[in-house]
Amino acid sequence: MNTPAQDPFPWRDWTAVQYWPTWCGIAFLWLLTRPSLSTVLAIGRRLGPVAMRLIPGRSAIAEMNLALALPHEDHDRIASLSHQHAGMAVLETAWLWFRGARAFDDRLRLEGREHLDAALATGRGVILLQAHFTLIDLCSAFVGERYTASAVYDPPKNPLFAELQARFRRRSLSAVIPNRDIRDMVRRLKRGEIVWFSPDQAVNARHGGIPTRYFGQDVLTSSGTARIVAMTGAVIVPMIPSRSSDGSRYAVRFDRPLELDTTDTTSATQAVNDHLEAQVRQQPEQYLWSHKRFKPPSAEFPDPYAGIR
Repeated sequence: MNTPAQDPFPWRDWTAVQYWPTWCGIAFLWLLTRPSLSTVLAIGRRLGPVAMRLIPGRSAIAEMNLALALPHEDHDRIASLSHQHAGMAVLETAWLWFRGARAFDDRLRLEGREHLDAALATGRGVILLQAHFTLIDLCSAFVGERYTASAVYDPPKNPLFAELQARFRRRSLSAVIPNRDIRDMVRRLKRGEIVWFSPDQAVNARHGGIPTRYFGQDVLTSSGTARIVAMTGAVIVPMIPSRSSDGSRYAVRFDRPLELDTTDTTSATQAVNDHLEAQVRQQPEQYLWSHKRFKPPSAEFPDPYAGIR
């Protein structure tokens, strides 16, 4: 696909002292991407668990989430593998930024493209529905290089990193849409375009979160998926990316469309949660467990993250 040309990066706007640590981090990632791709991914597998030990709050969140969501599983094993995949994801993203996506082509397998192609052939917009797996950035390149697609994202709090992330993602995507810009999502879907998003994070009530269940826990979930489908008639095509344990192989699978009864927003939102939960149960080690997904829906429920910073 052809993406719009971007203006040169405005370096002079980001030279203040407060941005120097971010630039140092970016330079470090650039250095890490100098070896071969296999070596870079091996470095990522080792750095991921180390980084999580240096961020004890995130590690504690992941442990709590696993205890809540998968109480009968081996939490230590899943957490360790998840941190390894997260480390590979960081260096995959750095590779995309500094060296491009071509090196991954021979490692990639696309499955079920007939489901996405059939949905597009109807002339309706398509929502690519995916849980927050560690392959999000690489998946955007895999899909964006083959289809005209936009992605919904939550802009990072660091303004320099947010600017860089958006610019690099626009290399392969036609647009990156802040997650509260419902109008842009609706507009693009009504034009028959692809919009990809992952509505599996906590959303408070004032931003459209409604009480639902996720992995058996009472949570608030965005009702946006159901409301947007009701407004646009879009087709929901589930997308599940996966990575082998060493990054030597990648797969992106498109499944049959997910049908929602949008006359009942709560029921439809719960159906989305159930589907995303099923995606995660297939490969829990590749899920991003370090977000506070199980925030209580109201003060009546205990906060599982109380005391975790």
